[in-house]
Amino acid sequence: MNKTARGIAIGLGILAVAFLALGLVVNNQASFAKNYVSSQLASRHITFTPVSALLPSQKRVACLVQNAGKPLLTGEQAACYANYQIGLDMVMIDNGRNYVQDHYAAYLLRLKAAQALASDPTSPATQALVKQSEELSQKAEDIFDGETVKGLLLTAYGFSVLGDKGAVAATACFALAGVLAIGSLVSVAVALRGRDRVAAGVREPALAAA
Repeated sequence: MNKTARGIAIGLGILAVAFLALGLVVNNQASFAKNYVSSQLASRHITFTPVSALLPSQKRVACLVQNAGKPLLTGEQAACYANYQIGLDMVMIDNGRNYVQDHYAAYLLRLKAAQALASDPTSPATQALVKQSEELSQKAEDIFDGETVKGLLLTAYGFSVLGDKGAVAATACFALAGVLAIGSLVSVAVALRGRDRVAAGVREPALAAA
């Protein structure tokens, strides 16, 4: 085998091993991401709302209807639940207002209520202001809880996407490692055949001279 062919075969072999190792590492991480997301979601014991209990706007969302009554276990389910179950439920809390809006408004109401209690605690207007402050504070807390769970579920979805992309990348690495390994074997076979031909060519003139 000549040096050039041997160098090509060795180089291709090394690259094949490298891509195989890279594929194993990436595949391991992809499997970890998928298993971690599934186990974390399963531990939350979240179940999709039955169709009968969905809001009219939610009944038009295909993924909510398809998953109705099922446990939430996958990244895609997490994205569906976050965006359409929690997302549309939260619109009903205070006409689509977000946590920052209601939290600040509730804070201002608490200040007014405190001032009113200090000056005229028994007044009906004061009691109405206190009740309004409490109701808005509760809405802000409900919205905060919803946004927190929604964010966590979307983060889980993001990790599941990374896991899926990692699995694709691992498959590509394995395929490339296979191609390189075949190329290395072909290079060895071609070089050996060339060597045999050269050896045969040397023997033939020697026999003719004899």
